[in-house]
Amino acid sequence: MLLENINRNNIYPPPEINEPIHNHSRCHAYKIFRYSVAKECKRIGEFNAIFIHKVADHLWKNSTSNEKLEYNNLAQMVRSR
Repeated sequence: MLLENINRNNIYPPPEINEPIHNHSRCHAYKIFRYSVAKECKRIGEFNAIFIHKVADHLWKNSTSNEKLEYNNLAQMVRSR
């Protein structure tokens, strides 16, 4: 049911990162993606970390290569700061 309520437009393309990232070298695409999914889940009222993690895993596995590439590019940009 949670997957049905998620607005993919809030996840793809990756949103701008407004919060500071403390360790740029450990920033990777899936971590940013999981952050985006968690933000969307919280927007719809889901705060259970286990559910959010499972939804993020499912969405990542079913993302297109272009969708993943956008997150990879963003992570590379963050690491280069």
